[in-house]
Amino acid sequence: MTDAFAGIPTRSTQWCPPGPGVDDCLEPSSIEGLCSVLAEASRERIGLLIVGGGTRLGWANPTDEIRLGLSTLGISGVDVFEPDEGVIHARAGTRVSEVRAIADESGWELPLDPPGSSSTIGGAIASAATGPRAQTLGRVADAILGLEAVGADGTATKCGGRVVKNVTGYDMAKLYCGSFGTLGVLTGAWLRLRPKPKKRLAFRAPLPREPVGLDVCRRLALLTSVRALVWVEGEGSDADEGVYFELGGSDAEVEHDLAAIGACVSTTEIGTERIDALRDARASSQGEPINLRTRVLPTDCGAMVRRVRESGLVVAADLGLGVVHARGSLESVESLLGLRRAAVELGGFATFEHVPDDWRSGLDVFGATPEASDLAREIKRRFDPSNILNPGRFQAGS
Repeated sequence: MTDAFAGIPTRSTQWCPPGPGVDDCLEPSSIEGLCSVLAEASRERIGLLIVGGGTRLGWANPTDEIRLGLSTLGISGVDVFEPDEGVIHARAGTRVSEVRAIADESGWELPLDPPGSSSTIGGAIASAATGPRAQTLGRVADAILGLEAVGADGTATKCGGRVVKNVTGYDMAKLYCGSFGTLGVLTGAWLRLRPKPKKRLAFRAPLPREPVGLDVCRRLALLTSVRALVWVEGEGSDADEGVYFELGGSDAEVEHDLAAIGACVSTTEIGTERIDALRDARASSQGEPINLRTRVLPTDCGAMVRRVRESGLVVAADLGLGVVHARGSLESVESLLGLRRAAVELGGFATFEHVPDDWRSGLDVFGATPEASDLAREIKRRFDPSNILNPGRFQAGS
């Protein structure tokens, strides 16, 4: 660690992303401190592993020329909450659960549902991570009114603001969202809240018989009050196997849709925290060498599930979104790439969230096309000419 970082607090936790890990992690407690770290790192071309809660370290390509970690956890807290307007400003290192609780107390709902109990606001935005409730809450980008970030050269910037009319010119927030910390280090966000539903219930049903079962449940996801519909297949006596529904809305909406669901499957009421547990389990590898996520049109979800089953992987699917999660073991990289090709043939994509280390050489976990890779490489060059921000993590071999 250089003398220039001597006054910056450090965190001793070892971060182990794909590729080389880091033993020293800087954790500035102010935006000014963060600016000075990035300015020095840019001058000295010191590669930095940018981390928040560390929830999705495995969801990217191997790091390249990383020398230090840089944590945003020291820049945390809710600065502004305006319950009359339904907007909130949180610093990047704030846990999503903390912001969610503050909004909930005043009758609002935070429209972010990323996997992982330790997820931070900055990490959720940087990875654009969504959960099973995204069919109601929408994309991460939809919740963002404004962002603050520090560029690779140490310059603090803002885009957007607390109201939509403040957004003029290019919507830079959409560019930062999902860039995995490779274009700038997020420091804060203005977020749009949603009114909390009057009633919210969750139910579980046994897996219906195939081949009609999954398609019937997919159509149930279209009901007005269905906030999440998770199809979970298990191995042997897996206690999680079943179909999970979360409903939210007025009393009349929920009762009407529950009757429609009950006409198709036999349900048992459970706590809504069970949906949280299913979501959060996706943040880890669950001890499996391979975890992948595909997204196709909801109408093609059944075809994708069948293809994944044929490979021998265990399936969990968000039927209203067309998102299929799979875990287990495969014989070869070619088998893994075959699942990606199947998703692409259905008009979708596949992201490899966890793969064996010896499979990573030459493998892009995001599966970007050559055209998209060229564009991303040029944007990266302009935003981070010294290549210090998460080098290699967004683009394999960059």
